[in-house]
Amino acid sequence: MLKKIELEKIEFEFCDGQKVILNAPTLAQVRKANNNNDDFDKLTSILVDMSNGAMDEVFINALPISEVTKLNQVVAKFITFDEKN
Repeated sequence: MLKKIELEKIEFEFCDGQKVILNAPTLAQVRKANNNNDDFDKLTSILVDMSNGAMDEVFINALPISEVTKLNQVVAKFITFDEKN
């Protein structure tokens, strides 16, 4: 039986010096995020999962948009969400 593959990790530092480890998303996490219609809901869902719950929806929604933009760039290194037709 194959062993679980270790996920790539990226450390993200917020403007106030706090840090969070973001794991590369799994297929299951991307599928879950894609169930949302709104791009911000998709981003929030994947960030909660990538941070293993260290960031929750309340925390993410309270972030300055500049921090959300930076986090989005980190997520984009791993995945992009396709627009639904």
